[in-house]
Amino acid sequence: MPFDRSEPPESLINKWFLTAPAAPPRTFEFALVLGGTVSAGAYTAGAVDFLIEALDCFTTARANGAAPKHDVILKLITGTSGGGVNAAIAARALAYDYPHVTLASPIGEALTGNPFYDIWIKTLRLDRFLKTNDITDQVPSLLNGEAIDAGANYIASFEHGPAKARAWVGDPLRVILTLTSLRGVPYRTQLGTRHSQTYIDHADYARFAFVYPGRTLTEEEVRPDEQVLGFGTESLPQPIAWRPFSEFAKATAAFPAGFPARALSRPTSHYRWRVVPYPPVPESKKTYMWVPPDWAAMAPPGGDVPEMWDFLAVDGGATNNEPIQLARTALAGLLGRSPRDPATASRAIWLIDPFAGRAALGPTKPAPFASELGAIVTTLTQQTRYSTADVLMAADENEFSRYMLSPYHDGRTGEDAIASGGVGAFIGFACADFMRFDYLLGRSNCQDYLLNEFVLSNNNPLFEGWTDDERKKFVVASDPTMLPIVPLVGSAAAPQPLPDWPRGKLDPDTLRGPIEARFRAVFAKELSGDPIKAVLGITGGYLMQRTVADYVIDTMKAYLAKAGLA
Repeated sequence: MPFDRSEPPESLINKWFLTAPAAPPRTFEFALVLGGTVSAGAYTAGAVDFLIEALDCFTTARANGAAPKHDVILKLITGTSGGGVNAAIAARALAYDYPHVTLASPIGEALTGNPFYDIWIKTLRLDRFLKTNDITDQVPSLLNGEAIDAGANYIASFEHGPAKARAWVGDPLRVILTLTSLRGVPYRTQLGTRHSQTYIDHADYARFAFVYPGRTLTEEEVRPDEQVLGFGTESLPQPIAWRPFSEFAKATAAFPAGFPARALSRPTSHYRWRVVPYPPVPESKKTYMWVPPDWAAMAPPGGDVPEMWDFLAVDGGATNNEPIQLARTALAGLLGRSPRDPATASRAIWLIDPFAGRAALGPTKPAPFASELGAIVTTLTQQTRYSTADVLMAADENEFSRYMLSPYHDGRTGEDAIASGGVGAFIGFACADFMRFDYLLGRSNCQDYLLNEFVLSNNNPLFEGWTDDERKKFVVASDPTMLPIVPLVGSAAAPQPLPDWPRGKLDPDTLRGPIEARFRAVFAKELSGDPIKAVLGITGGYLMQRTVADYVIDTMKAYLAKAGLA
């Protein structure tokens, strides 16, 4: 039976899109926004890992009467590219009591049992990206996607001990992953009776709801445009299995051309549920506009619109690298606004961005192909990175519905503070020590941020009921009028020391052989097929792999020298 393509009832649009219930009394709700990262995803992973530890410690202490009694609830995570990978890891890890990795943790060759650490530092490695075993009948991408497959399999199957109930995790926790759909979705706007304007929208996203052990979800509690995952054998509405979900995680991380595009499938009916705010007009009471696809254009010749929409997808960062608006509207509704004053704020968006800070301008003169290709990708991600309003609000010292954590270390900030920021942020994949440093820096920075920045005015209703002793114990040292939303107790209050800056840990010349082998194989396969092309492939492949290797290695060396890592 064909799915309903009519305009959804206004009651359901109001329920799921336009507004959101206010946070309950003495409760602070927040959404994490995890931006694009490449190998700097290790920093975000460390920050999220510490946040989980801090909230676990706070919740346990509160239950035992050893911490203030207010609630903090993580309602939503949005992620794109490497941030989407971390969102997917968190969605699975939050069901288990896994170990946290600190500087004192013994690190050997075996996996640690911490999925954030194991995927970023032990799985996503350049030596695996340069393997040539994926080049058979065709070249799937410039780099081998085998390690990404391994990381996705790790997410889908991760378990560690018995299930853990976390009261601070949303019921359900919702996750939104951004995608760049290569197929796209068609739309048509009628202009009068004779003309129309058509376009294809490639900036896509997928919504998921996670039902953790001990919880249930009824049909009425599920958004019509989301898929549901659980951790047991219970029957859930609108279900999707973990393996198909992991394909969405692969897709949001599929750096265009660098890694394989991913084949995805989702209910076509999801695209029926797209609405936008109606521009305010004094004489109109209309508050939203329904934006249906061009259903006829989605149907094959002579057929009907398929129930499942199949498409290839790549990195969400190519079209939406910082999905702040998706988080804001999910938290407050399309027409809602979160309180912004420190004395009244009750919910917020928290962006974790390894690259916040000054962005470099692009090239002004013709450059080698590899350099120009990198500039094109950088242009796309920077253009879709932020809206002006989001930047201004995050920077406003009086704005408490937006928070942003970015790296800082030894007087450096943003990309300069992490070890994995060079060569388009790919260099971390070449050196586990770089990503380990960034992971531990993420933990350390998150601890400091919870102490000093993730705060509200001490007269906010959230803190009603705090004792005088609690107010003295947890007061923000830099501003006595502020109190922390997440007080640090237990292991989360312990110092988070860092290793030394990882100087001398990477010798780019050791990568020449694998780089040359990879690009020789890519070039030769692309020009194979007949004797003339084969000769051109062998000759051109030799020349190309030398040129590419020289460029990559020289770029690495320049970055290492500049960053004090040589």
